[in-house]
Amino acid sequence: MAGGASGQGRLAKNLVKYGVRYGPLVVEAVRHGREPAQQAVQAAWAKRSARRKAVEHALTVRDGSLLKVIKDGQAIFFVFSGDAIVTTYPAVPQSAYPELLRHADLDRRESAATLAARRPKLPLPKVRRKR
Repeated sequence: MAGGASGQGRLAKNLVKYGVRYGPLVVEAVRHGREPAQQAVQAAWAKRSARRKAVEHALTVRDGSLLKVIKDGQAIFFVFSGDAIVTTYPAVPQSAYPELLRHADLDRRESAATLAARRPKLPLPKVRRKR
């Protein structure tokens, strides 16, 4: 019993000692590292939500299809109804469409039905039943 209590006392003493020594460094690292991490998470979330919205929109139009175009490191999803462009996700001015599609291969469009069927299924944990 006495050995356990002194071990806890030593642990508390070391926590205080290292907290005083390295605490300010940790606080500054968190301050400077938080902003880029938040921006990266927000960019990933925006890309995922843009694709999801584009697929949902493509499912609602006749002969809906989707084309992904990369511009300045950002994915832009074009929604087509047949051969006509309906909209883009994220929104891009219509005057920029020709420039964005200049070098794009329109044969690489994917139908909305196949994209919806390819949605990743969430892996479910195996359930163990007690007998």
